[in-house]
Amino acid sequence: MNIIKGLITKDLLQLKNYRKTLILFIFVFLCTGLIQENANGVIAMTSIMLTLGFGMFGVATFNYDEQAKTNGYILTFPLSKKEIVLSKYILIICATIIGAILGMILSIIINVVMSSKIPNIYELITTILAGILGIGIIEAIQIPCIYKWGAEKGRIQIFVIAAIIVLLIGGFFLIGNEMNIKLPIENMLSIVMNYLPIILILATIIIYYISYRISIRIYNNIENL
Repeated sequence: MNIIKGLITKDLLQLKNYRKTLILFIFVFLCTGLIQENANGVIAMTSIMLTLGFGMFGVATFNYDEQAKTNGYILTFPLSKKEIVLSKYILIICATIIGAILGMILSIIINVVMSSKIPNIYELITTILAGILGIGIIEAIQIPCIYKWGAEKGRIQIFVIAAIIVLLIGGFFLIGNEMNIKLPIENMLSIVMNYLPIILILATIIIYYISYRISIRIYNNIENL
């Protein structure tokens, strides 16, 4: 565990250069939230964008590692590739959660300032969990891509993969309409809405775990670091 803490500390020290950018980022979306006309707009803009921003700051550590050729040096120490990958996921997930919590706090503050009342906490938490899941899907695809193709090429590959996923989903619904396949949408929505927070949390854990296992497999197969 001390090894993982050390790796995370190394990444946090690298991110010190992003402090001013992070402060500016928070300020911009705080101002953007203030100009929203309704509470839902404030929650969506402030919480989701801060969740995305903090998560992407965590992913930015891959750029530093690639530029400094850190991986080859780190592997000279008594640690495993599994620990290296795990430290990245812990950092990125924690950064994403911190962004979500900060977004939630700022959303409440903005709503109190604008309308003198606290927003619906259930809706706020559900929105934030949905944001974490959506951003988690992006990160879950992006991290294995970075391990496979590197930080620069990985960004290109994620757009290709995302486009393929969108086309497959669109094709599924198109074929369903053409074949007149009826899905029990109302019943499904009823079940989903009753257990939505739990479903969002479980889905997020599953996609991160699958991504983590894929990243380990990819990283173990890389010979030249």
